[in-house]
Amino acid sequence: MTETYTKTAFANPFPGLRNFEPEDSSLFFGRENQIHDLKERLAYAHFLAIVGSSGSGKSSLVKAGLVPQLLTHSLPSAPFSAWQVVSFSPEATPIRNFAQALHQTFGRQNRSFADRFSADEIEKLLRTEPTLILNWCDNANFLIVIDQFEDVFRYQSTDDGYEEVAIFINLILELSRKPDQSVFVVLTMRSDYLDDCTDYEGLTEAINHGYYLLPKMNREEIQRAIVTPVQVMGASISEELTTQLLDDIGNKADQLPILQHALMRMWNYWQLNRKIDSPIDLADYEAIGTMSRAITVHAEEVYGNLPDEKSQVATEKLFKALIVLGAGNTSLIRPIPIATISEISGVNEYLLIDVLNRFRERDVAFLTPSITVHADPQLIIDISHERLMTLWERLQTWVKDETDSAKFYKQVSNSATLYHEGKAGLWVNPELQIGLKWLAENRPTLAWANRYDPYLERSVNFLEYSRNQYEFEVRNKEEKQKKELRRARFFAAFLGVGSLISLFFLIVSAVLRTEALQSEEAAIAEKKIALFERNRAESQTREAITQKKIAEQQGIIAEQQKRLTEEQRVIAVRGQQTIELKRQEAETARELAVAQTQRAEEARNDAQRQRQQADVARKDAEQQKGRAEGAQKEAESQRSVAQAAQQFAEQQRGKAIARTLAVQSYQLNDNTQDDLQALLALEAYNLNLKNGGLSDNPDIFNALSKAADANTVLRRHSDVVRTVAVQPGAGGQLLATGSDDGTIRLWTANNLNEAPQSLKTPRRNANGVRTVAFNSDGKVLFGGGENGWLHGWNTQKPEAVPTSIKGHSVPILALLPVENNTKLLSVSADGQIRSWKPVANRLDSLENVHSRFSIYCAQTTHDGKRLLCGSNNGQILSFDLTDLTKKPEVISRRQFGNRVTALAVSPDGTQLITGTSTGLLYAWKLTRNEPETVGSQLSGRHTSTVSDIVFSPNGKLVASSSADWTIHIWDYNNLLKQQQPIVINDFDSWVMAIRFTNDGKRLIACGADRTVRIRNIDPAELHAELSRKVKRNLTTDEWNKYIGKDIPYEKAKPD
Repeated sequence: MTETYTKTAFANPFPGLRNFEPEDSSLFFGRENQIHDLKERLAYAHFLAIVGSSGSGKSSLVKAGLVPQLLTHSLPSAPFSAWQVVSFSPEATPIRNFAQALHQTFGRQNRSFADRFSADEIEKLLRTEPTLILNWCDNANFLIVIDQFEDVFRYQSTDDGYEEVAIFINLILELSRKPDQSVFVVLTMRSDYLDDCTDYEGLTEAINHGYYLLPKMNREEIQRAIVTPVQVMGASISEELTTQLLDDIGNKADQLPILQHALMRMWNYWQLNRKIDSPIDLADYEAIGTMSRAITVHAEEVYGNLPDEKSQVATEKLFKALIVLGAGNTSLIRPIPIATISEISGVNEYLLIDVLNRFRERDVAFLTPSITVHADPQLIIDISHERLMTLWERLQTWVKDETDSAKFYKQVSNSATLYHEGKAGLWVNPELQIGLKWLAENRPTLAWANRYDPYLERSVNFLEYSRNQYEFEVRNKEEKQKKELRRARFFAAFLGVGSLISLFFLIVSAVLRTEALQSEEAAIAEKKIALFERNRAESQTREAITQKKIAEQQGIIAEQQKRLTEEQRVIAVRGQQTIELKRQEAETARELAVAQTQRAEEARNDAQRQRQQADVARKDAEQQKGRAEGAQKEAESQRSVAQAAQQFAEQQRGKAIARTLAVQSYQLNDNTQDDLQALLALEAYNLNLKNGGLSDNPDIFNALSKAADANTVLRRHSDVVRTVAVQPGAGGQLLATGSDDGTIRLWTANNLNEAPQSLKTPRRNANGVRTVAFNSDGKVLFGGGENGWLHGWNTQKPEAVPTSIKGHSVPILALLPVENNTKLLSVSADGQIRSWKPVANRLDSLENVHSRFSIYCAQTTHDGKRLLCGSNNGQILSFDLTDLTKKPEVISRRQFGNRVTALAVSPDGTQLITGTSTGLLYAWKLTRNEPETVGSQLSGRHTSTVSDIVFSPNGKLVASSSADWTIHIWDYNNLLKQQQPIVINDFDSWVMAIRFTNDGKRLIACGADRTVRIRNIDPAELHAELSRKVKRNLTTDEWNKYIGKDIPYEKAKPD
C-alpha cells in the first residue's frame, strides 16, 4: 500500500485507531526525545530499524515525527539539505509496492516522469538495475520508509514467497550501502518478528547496527500527548479527566491506539454536546464508554447502521475470514485480498466492499487500508489493531466461533485421514451428530479449508459416509427389533389360542360329566323299576313269561347305558388333565549523559575563571571551587547513569541475539552434522548469562534440551499410565508408575535401562491403577485402584503379597500419607474421604466421610492441618484433618472456573496454584490456609484440561501437565512477572501426571501414550553435557553469520 503526503484540513486533533500522518505533525506530541534519538542514529547508521510491540506508536513516530523533522531541519551527516521521501508498506508484494510508491512520488513532482515510466517498468528496473533509480534524486537525500516491515514475514507462505522476500531484502540492503551515503532506510517492525529476520543473510547484521527499541512513553509524555493537541485547537480538558485517562492507560504500551480512539470519540461527542467555553470532562469520557468499552460502543454503532441483515451477515463473514487458527490453537490475524475473502465467505465482492468501506472510514479505521485507497478485488484487507479482537465484544464471539470451527475441522480431517489409512473407524454419536451440525451451520468452502487441510471433500465424505453407515445400522437394529416384536406377538397369540382351546375342552368335559351323571341317575331309576316289575311278575304267575322277557330286555339296555356312562366319565377326566398340562406351558538515556557532561565542562570552565580572580577575592574563589567540584561529582554521577543505561541496552541486545541463536539451533534438523546445532545452543546459553538473562529462558532451554537429547522414554506399560511417584528422601532411588493395564512397576532411578520390577498385584486390582504414593520414609508404597481397592507394599520386600482392603466403590483419586506416616488418607471421585492407620499387615479404618461433593483432585496444606479438594461449580473444599467428620469449608472463587481439576500448595505454604478444566492456571496467596479473594493468572495457559500441578522439592520450580499434550514449567520466583513458561510438547497424547525428582533437576511424566518420560530440566547440566559432547568451536565465518562481526569472538568449548 502506498501513502501520499499531502496537507489536509482537520477538525479533530486525534486520529483514533489510524496512524498519525505527516499532515498531523503539528498535533503529534510526547515523542520529542525519541525523534531526537532517531535523527542521531540515522546520521551514522543510514539503516534504522525501529522495533516495538504492536500498538506502541512506531508508524506514527516515523510519519508524524521523524519525516517532518528531516524535511524542516537538516541532518549534519547528510550530503544534501533537500529530501526525497518514499513511504510504503510491503504487504504481500513488497517490490511491486515499492515500485508503485516510487511511481507516485516522482510522478507527482514531474508529470513527464509518470508518462515515461509505468509502475511495471519501475518494478523491472528494481529487479535488474536498482541503483539507477538514485539518478532520479537530483541533489537530494533519498529516504525510504518501510512501514510494518513484518508484513514480508506475515504474508510469506511458500518457497516462492521466501525467494521474493529475499530479493526485496537484498534490494533494500544494496540501496542503503550506496557509496555517496545519500540513501537512508527507515523501517518499523513488531518485536515478535525479530526471529524471522535471522533467516535472511545480512538482515540481522544491518538491524543490529541500526537497532532502536522504542521505549514506552512515561506519564508526562502521555499527558503531553493528551493535553497539547486540545490546547492547539483552542479547547481545554479538565485535570480530573486527564488524571483518569493516565490512570486507565497505566504503563501498557499497546493501549496508545485505544487512548487515541477514546480521545477522538470524546472530541466528537464534546463538539456535539458542549456548552460555551466548557472543557472536555469526565462526563464526556463516560458518555463514550471510557477506554474499556469505547471500541465496543463505536463498533456497535457502525454495525447497527448497516442497511440490512444481509450486510450484518457479510460483516461477520468478513471478520471471520481475517482470522486463522495459529500454532498452539491461538487466534491470528491474516490479511488477505478482497477476492480471497469472497471465496472463503461465499459473499459477493460488491457487498463485501460496501461493508468494509464503512469500517475503513477515517473516523472508524477498524480495517485497513484507509478509505482513501480505492477498493478493488486485489486490495489486501487487515484488521487495524490486534486489541480489537478482545475489546469489541461481538468480534470476540466471532473469533471464538471461527477458531472453534477451525479446530473442529482439523479434528474431522485428522479422523478422515486415519480412516482412509485404515487406522480409525467411522464416527458415531455424539461425535457424528456434532460433526453434521457443524457441517450444516458453517458450510465450509474449499478456500477456507485450504488454510488447514486441502482435502475438504474427503472430510465431508467421511461425515456423510459415517451418517449413512450409522443410519444403516439404526435401520438394521430397528428391523431386528421389529422381527423380535413380531415373534413375541406370534408367541403370545399362540399361547392365547392354546388357552382358548383348553377352555373349550374344559367346558365340553364339564357338559359331558353332567350328562354322565344324569344318565347314571336314570339307570338307577330304571333298575328300581325293573326290580319292582320282577317282584310283581313273581306274584303274577300267569304273566311271568311275558313280563320276564320284558324285564330281561330292560336289564340288558340298562347295563349298556351304565357302561357308556363310565366311558364318558373317563374321557372327561382325561380332558381336564390335558387342560392342566396346557396351563402349565405359558469425558528506553545517552543524551542525558551528554547534556550532563556539557554541564560538567561548563562548570569546570567557570571554576578556572574563578581561580584567576583568587588574588582579588580568595574567599569567593574557594566558594566557586567548591561549587565546581560539586558539579563535577554530579557530572560523574550522570556519566555513571549513562554508562549503566548503555550497558543495559547492550545487555538487552545481547539477550535478543542469544534468543535468536537458540531459535536457530532449535530449528536445525536433529541430523545436522558437525555439532552446529549444539554449538549454537551453547553460544546462546553463554551469551544470555553474560548479559544477565535468566538461565531458564524458554527458547534457550528448548535449544539445549533438543541438542543434548536429554529425554529418556520408558515403554513397559501396555495401556494408559495414569500415575507416578518418587521415593522421598535424599537417597530415594525408586520410581513407581501405575497404569490402566492393572500393573504397578518399580524402576531404579540410576539404572533406567534395567527392566522394572512388577509388583505382585491382586486380581481384583486388574481393572487399573489410578494413584500411587510412597509414605514419607519411602518404605511403604500405596496404590489405589479404579475399582476402589487399596493396597500397600513393603518396598524392601516388593515380591511379597500386599496388604489389601476394599475402601471405596469408585476410583481412588489420591492417597496422602499424613501425621508422620501414622495415617493414610484416601480420596475417591464420589467425594468419599477415609483415614486409615497402617498396622503391620493391615489397614485399620479410622474415619469414613461421604461429603456428597464431586472431587477431581486433593492436596494437604503445608502444616498438615487441612485437606483441599478441587470440586465443580467454582469450589474448593477445605476439610479439617483433626476431625474429618466436620462439615467442610466451601471456598468459592469465580476464577476457579467450572471445575478445579488440579491444585498444589507451595513447599513454604504461602501459595496455592489451581488449574481448571479450560486450561487456565491461577496463583493464590494463602493466609491461614485460605486463598485470597482474587488470584493472579499465570502466563502461558493450557488449551485443555489441567491434569496435574507440582512444585519441585526445593520450591524453585512449578510445573503443570494437561490433556493438550504439553507440560509447562515456571520459575517460582518469577511466577507472577508474566514470564512465559518453558513448554515441553513432544508427547503423543494426554499427559496424565508429573513429578520432580528429589534434586529438582529432572521431571518425570506419564500419559495416555503408554510411556513414562524422564527429562533433564537443569540448563546448567544440559550446558555441561553439551560442552562435553561437542568436538569443535564455531568458525569465524559461522560466528559472523549467526552472531555478528561487532561482537567479539568467544569459544564455546575452551581449549
